[in-house]
Amino acid sequence: TTTTTTTTTKSTTTTTTTTTGSPIPKKTVPGEQCDICTDYPRKCVFDFKLEMLKSDADGRRADGRIRSVLAYNGQIPGPPIVICEGDELLVNFKNNITGNMTNVDGSSNVTTLHFHGIREKTRPWSDGVPFVSQCPITPEGQPLFFPYNQNPSPFPYGFNTNVDGAPAGTYWYHSHVGAQRTNGAYGALIIKEKGTNAIIDDASNTLVLQEWYESSTNQVPVSLLVNGNGRIGELINTGDDEQITAHLKGKGACFNLTENKHFHPDNFTTNYTEFHVKPGYQYRFRVIGAISQNLPLRLSIENHTFTAIAMDSRNIQPVTNLTDLWLAAGERYDILVNTTEEYDQSGMAYKIKVIGYTDQPDNHCPLCTIAWLKYPKQYIDYTYVTDSACTGFHLPSPLRTLNPVPNKYTAWKNRIKYPHWKYPSTIGGIFIADLREPKSKSKSTITNLANTQYIEFDGNITFNGLRMSYPPVPFLLQDPADATNRCGSECNGPPPFTKCTTKNPATCTANKYCNCQHVVKEPWASVNVPWVEIVLVNNNKVAAAHPIHQHGGWYWVVGEGQFEIDINSTYIKHLDQNCTAKKNCLPRNFDNPPPKDTIQVPPGGYAIIRTKLDNAGTWIFHCHINYHVTIGMAMVLQVGESNLKHQDWCTGPLERNVECETPPPPPGGGPTTINWYLNMENAERCVTPGMNVTFNWVNKDHNVNLLTEKNYDSCYVTLYNNASKVGNDDWPLWVIGTYYFACGRFPNPKGIGWHCKHGGMKAKIHVRTACT
Repeated sequence: TTTTTTTTTKSTTTTTTTTTGSPIPKKTVPGEQCDICTDYPRKCVFDFKLEMLKSDADGRRADGRIRSVLAYNGQIPGPPIVICEGDELLVNFKNNITGNMTNVDGSSNVTTLHFHGIREKTRPWSDGVPFVSQCPITPEGQPLFFPYNQNPSPFPYGFNTNVDGAPAGTYWYHSHVGAQRTNGAYGALIIKEKGTNAIIDDASNTLVLQEWYESSTNQVPVSLLVNGNGRIGELINTGDDEQITAHLKGKGACFNLTENKHFHPDNFTTNYTEFHVKPGYQYRFRVIGAISQNLPLRLSIENHTFTAIAMDSRNIQPVTNLTDLWLAAGERYDILVNTTEEYDQSGMAYKIKVIGYTDQPDNHCPLCTIAWLKYPKQYIDYTYVTDSACTGFHLPSPLRTLNPVPNKYTAWKNRIKYPHWKYPSTIGGIFIADLREPKSKSKSTITNLANTQYIEFDGNITFNGLRMSYPPVPFLLQDPADATNRCGSECNGPPPFTKCTTKNPATCTANKYCNCQHVVKEPWASVNVPWVEIVLVNNNKVAAAHPIHQHGGWYWVVGEGQFEIDINSTYIKHLDQNCTAKKNCLPRNFDNPPPKDTIQVPPGGYAIIRTKLDNAGTWIFHCHINYHVTIGMAMVLQVGESNLKHQDWCTGPLERNVECETPPPPPGGGPTTINWYLNMENAERCVTPGMNVTFNWVNKDHNVNLLTEKNYDSCYVTLYNNASKVGNDDWPLWVIGTYYFACGRFPNPKGIGWHCKHGGMKAKIHVRTACT
């Protein structure tokens, strides 16, 4: 299939040639017009820009406090992308970040855009992962610091729903750089089914769920947002470094409740999201877990049950009569809600309740929010705000729960197994492995196995003790591949003759995790396509239920288990190979197993997934807890090779074998760079002990000085060096605390530095044990 694309116009017509050779003209239209399906295919064009702003305007007020945010086209979440089956999507994307937003990897203002769940089968270069599929996109209009833009501007992200593995379903988009999605860089992506049915399927009935933090540098969760809207009551969470670190690592933490100085009950600047319905209909709601850290969220609806019909963009056999639903970072569910004729017409609208617990797995220390489900003539209490105890959110038994957080062995042991959950009156938890795909999948197809990989998580938050580092030339753009610092597995040959070898650099030792470019290389095929099986082992009973996400396509969950005892990959391998066949001894289900692209792996347990090897390219495979992926809990699934006949990877407009101008981040964070220039915005960073902070400038008319907090606030610089210096300037910071830097140039007679006071050349650096 070939497609002619244009990145600059919204009024042209392009032609797509199908595999049958029949041309199908595609009318190019503004993307905002694509939410209504037509009987002809379209090319839907959106123009996006990402900016650093304040949460001080409608569309991005979040929980009502003013703080720095990142926003697509000025709003949080970003504009919803809604298209239909058969459409092609083009997002002309520009990086307009001009300020300094903290990211743990030190990349304050580079970015990318990722369509979460889209296979990008013919456009792997559009997957939006820095140093894997592309170089990060540098800001527009900063030639002093980025004189050579290695990416097209605007960057033409997109896909064709017909050929790129994008069936109708619920997806989302977000930045894949540092903590940018934590700070607001995310939004909904919906592909609607064509045709009509009795279900009211309005893409505006989408709930995008996210936890929201005190600031970009203080990672204490203080509120929950539904479609970017939330409120905080009289009390607010505060915490110290130890609590923040425990939260980020996924161990859970209870934070301290203190007076919320922003609370003004008669003057809220935000309202909870509202959904308006009519009685006697069936509504489709789409729920997106745009969650950043280890804070799974539970959704329920007052006086209503619902039916789950899809997860992670794929249909499942319907699960009826649900009382509640859990989502972890990256997961999505589509549910059907039957509205009742018997509602209180003079009463208050129903609450859609969302709750999460910062202390997992004991469900202590809640955060909660609501959205309104309003019937005709009902009223909304605009003075309502959730309290810190989340009164009324703890659901009474009996419960029929979908996708409970798999962090309790007793819940796993007593779960409702397939097919017993098909009986609507059966009470209990329904886990992923017991769900089924409606479409029959041939057992012989999914059992055409190339090889099995065992991937163990450990206390260092790694895969098999390997902490992911990235090459200066993105994996996809290497031709041939550079294996200098690669580790992992290399598998070659078609099944059943596939042979795998393990490759680790000499610097890797058995006593400590190893920093290397972790790649699992698998063969590609277009016919008789093999599958790779990955057994994910979560060896720590008190760890997070890591939500593992795969780019480039879905996997099928064929097995899952949990234990009361301590386990590791050696133990799981023994169980899996200790039978007559010497392999695949753990239980596996090949009877319509459920497809997912993100799954929570039980602590003290395992999940067995199988991925079809028909999508050539380099695809990141990672924990979707933001802190975990930024410190290296990731690897690359490489399918095929770039320079072999019939499987040459499509690199689109990107140049091969060119190093990225922005260096890749070292695992666990690296040198934080601050662009140091006149008329900048004050910079603020968070770094871990021992990291360098690098001040980068071009002309000779600046310097950097460490000040006291008092002198920093006033820009009093006379006591400090005010001579000019040629940049760059590195400051290694080892001791936990806050440091204050400013340019000391051109003090006035009172000692107030002009560059500091009027040129914005100030930086506040927080040294903490964990940042993101």
